[in-house]
Amino acid sequence: MLTVVEIPQWQGSLSPTAPKLVEGASRLAAMVPQARHVRVGTGDTLAETAARVRRVLPQDGFTVTVGGDCGVELEPVAAALRRYGDRLNVVWFDAHGDMNTPATSPSGAFHGMILRTLQGEGPHDLVPSPALRPDQVVLAGTRSLDPAEVDYIRETGIGGLSAIGDSAVLYIHVDLDVLDGITSVGYPEPGGLSAQALTEAIATLAARHEIAGVGITEYAPSDPRDEEMLRRLVPELVRLCDASGPWQIERRAANAWPARHFEKRDGWLLRHTPGVSRKRSNSALPLTGATPSIPALEAFYAERAVPVTVQVSPAEHHQELDALLAARGYAVAGRTLVMTAGTEAVTAMAGDPGEVEYVDDQARRAALFEAVTGSADGMSVIGRIASKAVLLAKDGIGLAMAVTEDGWTGIFCMATHPGHRRKGVARAVLAAAARWSEEQGASRLYLQVEEDNLPARALYEGLGFTKSHGYHYRLRA
Repeated sequence: MLTVVEIPQWQGSLSPTAPKLVEGASRLAAMVPQARHVRVGTGDTLAETAARVRRVLPQDGFTVTVGGDCGVELEPVAAALRRYGDRLNVVWFDAHGDMNTPATSPSGAFHGMILRTLQGEGPHDLVPSPALRPDQVVLAGTRSLDPAEVDYIRETGIGGLSAIGDSAVLYIHVDLDVLDGITSVGYPEPGGLSAQALTEAIATLAARHEIAGVGITEYAPSDPRDEEMLRRLVPELVRLCDASGPWQIERRAANAWPARHFEKRDGWLLRHTPGVSRKRSNSALPLTGATPSIPALEAFYAERAVPVTVQVSPAEHHQELDALLAARGYAVAGRTLVMTAGTEAVTAMAGDPGEVEYVDDQARRAALFEAVTGSADGMSVIGRIASKAVLLAKDGIGLAMAVTEDGWTGIFCMATHPGHRRKGVARAVLAAAARWSEEQGASRLYLQVEEDNLPARALYEGLGFTKSHGYHYRLRA
């Protein structure tokens, strides 16, 4: 679920326009469509406001924090750091560095200290634990720094967008003064990013990384032209960031279950695997941040004389595409949930799996699939898996494939022989998959389950899996 946390805090800013941040927070929140809205009243102190924010931050789903001054980011970033640890990078889109301390700040305003406070140096009642390391901080669009900030950045080696590692999870902060020409902010600076450049930068990040949360701050409404621009910009930034987590799972799943023929073309990941019936191996997946071309889609599958199949994933981020395909006669099939869980939690809840075999021999794998599911047509796909993978088998009557990439393990082909269901076989296989995942250093699990498979959903939910997103297929013969 998408949640907007509105924090109308202005006390961290000393700008003459700071009181307008209250109205600005309300307007920003209203720009995010189809979201649950939580408004946090400000306390008598910044620490009291932070405590209120900490209590209401959602434990799941995607959260958009809107301010208010930049200091509202204290608790959302701290929560992301507790969840993702060393993998978290905070990308700070801001005209200013916000890295003064109480001793170096020319103004004494907290919004100019927030990023340094998140690194463990700030007002004693606001410093979080744990704190960010400097190498977890990334600056973007920064062009106005105080001398002490320049020295700190040079000493710590804080870098820009090119410093982000491939496996990083990102928290995105946007102070609207990063934009060029905007006047509805407390401290506008010339030479910033255009709205299009900011959108493109975040689209690029969302295509490559999971985004843990986004904060948008420092809107002090004064110019109707700024309002008009933000009504276009804010929903698009939120859409890109919110879709990044599901997209990163789908990207890993596409790698984990590789089609024989695949290519990125005109906004699609196009996939075709002759001789395999699974829709995932023979469907097109829309790429995030791109506008997919229907003629290119239909031409790809026409060349292969097979039905056109599209994985609309997740549907809530592809509403226009879904409607367009429906209007062209594409039927719905295969409504599916994607569920995720922490590996450690599943291991603890699932208990001892007993004797579960790791099967490496391809011929034995085929025999097991035939015995348990009645079909071994996926063997050609399994033989092409390039990531770390294992087939887990329980007593010849239950199995699953586990595939690990970048800290995640996907669990595929969960199956129990029809004559042995409801005897704990699937639970044992899943427990073994979680243990294997821990051995590979993967802290997160994902799997797919058909929406109407209520027994399987009950098993997964009982082991701590929650919904990440849903998808369905659109088919046209």
